[in-house]
Amino acid sequence: MHYEHTLDLTRTWVTCPVPQPDPRVRLVGLPHAGASPSAFRPWAELLPPAVELLPVRLAGRDARVDEPLATRVEDIVVPLAQAIEPLLELSEVVIFGHSLGALLSLELVYELRRRHLPAPALLVVSGRTVPGSGRTLRLHELPDRQLIREVQRIYGGIPREILVEPAMLMRMLPVLRADLAINENHSVRDEAPIDTAILALGGVEDPHVTRTELELWRTRTTGAFNCAQFEGGHFYLSSVEGQRWVIDRILEALPDKRRR
Repeated sequence: MHYEHTLDLTRTWVTCPVPQPDPRVRLVGLPHAGASPSAFRPWAELLPPAVELLPVRLAGRDARVDEPLATRVEDIVVPLAQAIEPLLELSEVVIFGHSLGALLSLELVYELRRRHLPAPALLVVSGRTVPGSGRTLRLHELPDRQLIREVQRIYGGIPREILVEPAMLMRMLPVLRADLAINENHSVRDEAPIDTAILALGGVEDPHVTRTELELWRTRTTGAFNCAQFEGGHFYLSSVEGQRWVIDRILEALPDKRRR
């Protein structure tokens, strides 16, 4: 019964746009605030057959559109840790998160450790300062129009096709607001560094996540650490070139036998 429940959780939480017959590595992707698994789907065409892409589907998105939105980090990482448990037994797992996804990714690794489950091969954090550092924002408390304006000013992450379509924008706003609340209300606990290697990535022109701040992720692991930046701002990875660069950095951080 436990196993069947876990598989149900896996199917609920994890999507697989292009299944691979025998992947050596599974890349679990956690998106930025307001985003759905589709943010990762272009990556599937850029990855080698040895790497299977598994974007995470959070509540309020896609097939989970009618589920209550999460309001705390724990609402996500506790069931997600159980959902990816079978994947950790099958192959090496890389966990990637951009912006809010970076916070969730780190907390997911902590939760895996608390459950005494296998650690991922690599944690990749993108476009975010180390939790507990940086500015304290309260964007989720703003009225709708001001929220949209400030998110665009600071991050620039709402696609134009959504901005110009009021119905789509109104559907997205509750998801964006809930995700921002998770990020802005999160209290950082005193956790020991993880053993998993960390790769910290960002955009050279991101004014809120500088090279110095990316380097601070080194303090969160006793394992290997590397840091790199690509041209562009907070959403440096929205272009095909940025996606290729991110994937190349991930593949470089893995042992040769797991890349191909």
